[in-house]
Amino acid sequence: MTDTNLRPGGIIPVDAFEHASPKDLEWLTSSTLVVVVMGASGDLAKKKTYPSLLNLYDDNLLPQNTMIIGYARSKLTNDDLRDRLRPFLLKTSHSEVVVERFLQRCVYQGGKSYGDLDAFEEMKGRMEEFEAKHSAESSHANRLYYFAIPPNVFADTGLAIKEKGMQDDAKGWTRLIVEKPFGRDLESFEVLNKTLSQHFNEEMMFRIDHYLGKEMVQNLTVLRFSNIWFERVWNSENIKCVMLTFKEPFGTDGRGGYFDKYGIIRDILQNHLLQVLTLLAMEAPHVLEGPKAGKAIRDAKVAVLNAIEPIRPEDVVLGQYENYADDPTIENKDTNTPTFATIRLFVNTPRWHGVPFIMKAGKALNERKAEMRVQFKDAPAADYLFQGTDTPRNELVMRMQPHEAMYMKTNVKSPGFTAKPVQSELEVNYDTRFFAHQKEANPDAYTRLILDVLQGKQAAFVRDDELRRAWEIFTPILHSIEKDGLQPIIYPQGGRGPPESDKFIADNAGYVRNEDYVFYEGSVARKSEGTNKQPSKSEPKKGYTDDELCDVGLFGLAVMGQNFALNMAEHGFKVCVGNRSPAKVELTVKRAADEGNLPIVGATNPEDLVARLSKPRKIVILVQAGKPVDDMVSTLARYMQPGDVIIDGGNEWFPNSIRRAEFLEPKGIHFIGMGISGGEEGARKGPSLMPGGPKDAYDLVAPILTKCAAEVGDYTCAGYLGPVGAGNYVKMVHNGIEYGDMQLIAEVYDVLKNVLNMTNEEMADLFDEWNKTELESYLIEITAKILRKKDDLTDEGYVVDKILDKTGMKGTGKWTIQEAAEKGVAAPTMASALDVRMISARKEERVEAEKVLAGPSNTGIEANKEQVLDDLKAALYASKVCSYAQGLSLIRAASEEHKWNVDLSECARLWTGGCIIRAKVLDRIQKAFKENPTLPNLLVDKDFSNEINERSGAWRRVVALCITSGTGCPSLCNSLSYFDTYRRGRLTANLTQAQRDYFGGHTYERTDQEGRFHAQWTDAHKDIGDASKRTAGENLQTLSSFN
Repeated sequence: MTDTNLRPGGIIPVDAFEHASPKDLEWLTSSTLVVVVMGASGDLAKKKTYPSLLNLYDDNLLPQNTMIIGYARSKLTNDDLRDRLRPFLLKTSHSEVVVERFLQRCVYQGGKSYGDLDAFEEMKGRMEEFEAKHSAESSHANRLYYFAIPPNVFADTGLAIKEKGMQDDAKGWTRLIVEKPFGRDLESFEVLNKTLSQHFNEEMMFRIDHYLGKEMVQNLTVLRFSNIWFERVWNSENIKCVMLTFKEPFGTDGRGGYFDKYGIIRDILQNHLLQVLTLLAMEAPHVLEGPKAGKAIRDAKVAVLNAIEPIRPEDVVLGQYENYADDPTIENKDTNTPTFATIRLFVNTPRWHGVPFIMKAGKALNERKAEMRVQFKDAPAADYLFQGTDTPRNELVMRMQPHEAMYMKTNVKSPGFTAKPVQSELEVNYDTRFFAHQKEANPDAYTRLILDVLQGKQAAFVRDDELRRAWEIFTPILHSIEKDGLQPIIYPQGGRGPPESDKFIADNAGYVRNEDYVFYEGSVARKSEGTNKQPSKSEPKKGYTDDELCDVGLFGLAVMGQNFALNMAEHGFKVCVGNRSPAKVELTVKRAADEGNLPIVGATNPEDLVARLSKPRKIVILVQAGKPVDDMVSTLARYMQPGDVIIDGGNEWFPNSIRRAEFLEPKGIHFIGMGISGGEEGARKGPSLMPGGPKDAYDLVAPILTKCAAEVGDYTCAGYLGPVGAGNYVKMVHNGIEYGDMQLIAEVYDVLKNVLNMTNEEMADLFDEWNKTELESYLIEITAKILRKKDDLTDEGYVVDKILDKTGMKGTGKWTIQEAAEKGVAAPTMASALDVRMISARKEERVEAEKVLAGPSNTGIEANKEQVLDDLKAALYASKVCSYAQGLSLIRAASEEHKWNVDLSECARLWTGGCIIRAKVLDRIQKAFKENPTLPNLLVDKDFSNEINERSGAWRRVVALCITSGTGCPSLCNSLSYFDTYRRGRLTANLTQAQRDYFGGHTYERTDQEGRFHAQWTDAHKDIGDASKRTAGENLQTLSSFN
């Protein structure tokens, strides 16, 4: 592991150890180092820990005799680990040669768990062997453990390290870097802290908060205590308020399941911003450098925390961005987890008496920013001196991200003939001031913090008493949110957050926002009259040449939108993209460059998007259904012209598309409602597209859609379905069929797992085998993959077994069942699937019900496994056909009512590729309706009826097995009931209708005579007159397709 040629001359950066003595550097110059990354296969390790170690390696800030062991529960070799790390390391600025040299130092140690003593014993042997090999040239052998693992495995890991991984104090040190979260509240912190402190003392533990490694945060002590003017004004006599802000322009983006457990307060305020606040407000420690600095600085920080009272509800404004709960990973759709919070608190010391400190953080806002902002009081007598002219307050702004900078908003004379004060700034931008003419870059937070650990510097790490007091401050408000149901204010994405926050800050902190001031990189611009605003780089160009114009626009850049834009660009169309969050636009343009210099350009706003398109303009919108679509259509329509086309690609309720088309029709703008199926992967590689709208509008966009859709044989899965509304309806029913198909597979899985006791691997093999038969489909294919997927998070067991048994839904399944009821079409397979999802959501109720509701007493059912497997295959196929039959019958009924003239064979064709319900059987469904367009129901097609009849015995045996074993099978059972009910020429509805006539006089028809009749069932029943007039509102028609 020795490498004597890390960089030319083996030069160590001179500023890394400016005041270090030779003894202080023994850990680097004459010691071995073993770094153990616990959780080496996780994202944190790959994206942060290993790249930071690479930075230190390339700067010669690791001992020459260094070994890095990655520990996880995955079964990997050394080369497997290196292959996983390589893509992340190559994204850094380091050369490929340096990356490969670094990777040779990285080895892998697997274990059954994070407390696997056998694995730790093996790792101990490897460490001791490495240390012995270099003992002659090393005075010490040090060990560093990096906990890139969840807190629930801290205890087992700590015990294993204590028993097998500690270095003898005489030989060197043992240190631990521990990542947050440090608990959820005061109680959980105490449990977690006790777990670690029973094995390790405080000097060994380094609790990392990466904000304490940021340049601007570390600059605070220098700024405050090395400038004579600073401390003179740093008090309540001069400062009006202090504001700490964190803003992100994006939401949870698929991480909602994790975020919803913590919320913005735990994620940002309780740790990052509170740590910054303590450095801003603390008194001068007695020393800032040297071995005693760590204790001195942290003592000063704790003194600040002790002067802050617990937060009360009246000191808080909470927010949640619109459609936050639509994130599919969020299970509780009624969640009150805040994505935005503004909190006011006071530091009750003489220096800060009466000064409000505001901490504000939020997601899905208008920009990415983290900053410290100190607003000073009004200049004395300024109103009199400048004859009532507004004199803005001074502000010191320290920006942590992006592009670290400091600037003081200072009043200067307005240019020209007047002496009016106008605000400018004194600015230091770190990138331009210190790094513009150098190859070096500012080290990132993780790199500098790991280096601090190696040196034993603890000032930038969080001590246990700091955390304890932080939780004492925040736990009451967190419990108010979670136990008392404190509700957040809903705010639109892409803005400043809830307006109530700005009002709260103005009313309760006295902060005055200078609306006439805008800060630009390297320049200042004012909105006041008489000045010329400098154009921002993001302002739209007013005109574009023909060569600059794009073929199509797309607004809405969540992952689906990004992927569909890249898909269109990959097929040769020049695409202009827009989004409320500029960061998403930049990300999409960057992805286009990274994925082959695809022709995608970004627009700054909707007007710019329209201006960049060739005529007639074609714009796809992929935003949240409902009001966001209305807002987007209304906005775009202001800039579009007659003949232009708007295509809504979201899951939308079809009457909304009809309404929007009617709104646009007087303007001459065409509207297409288009269903898109295939998920994120389909959007990128080829989805199924189901458009409905004016035929001439479809003809304008057909060249784009047909090229970008999935390909199956000689055709693509895009085609015209009918007038506006038809495409949304077909997509809605597609999703209903999808509900049914997924539930059928889940019920078969239940039998395989809980009746036949098959393992995940055995079930995966079975689904793989079935996917080569008439059951071949996308859902069968991915089911096999899901069952095989090992759990990367814990490296134990399978992912599917760790997933909570609560199924989410977005509404299209519910719409389908509502429509089936409205249209008088039976859809029991899909309705049962919806019922199960609703029951699954009542997890707590089910857990309690399990304690009191009994299943069959005979649980030891003996079954011929091979027979059951054959029967399950047959039952699944028959039920799947029923699901398609019900869905297509519903589309036919709607088409007849709305006069859409939807071709059912075309629906089946569009579903053969790209979409979620794509399946081999759709080829034959397409053929059936192609040969007989008036086929009343798929079940009566000659080929399908023969297949279902052949499988009916197996189907019945499966349902019987489920019933006798107490295994719920509502969709399998109701599919069979649908078949049995539909195949009978005479049902028991005669009795039901007789009952209706008995109690309500609803009349009935007879089998032997024409007309409507009413029976005088008892002496109390009187003559109701003309029976034919008693049927108003009744749904008694015979569908024309059955005539």
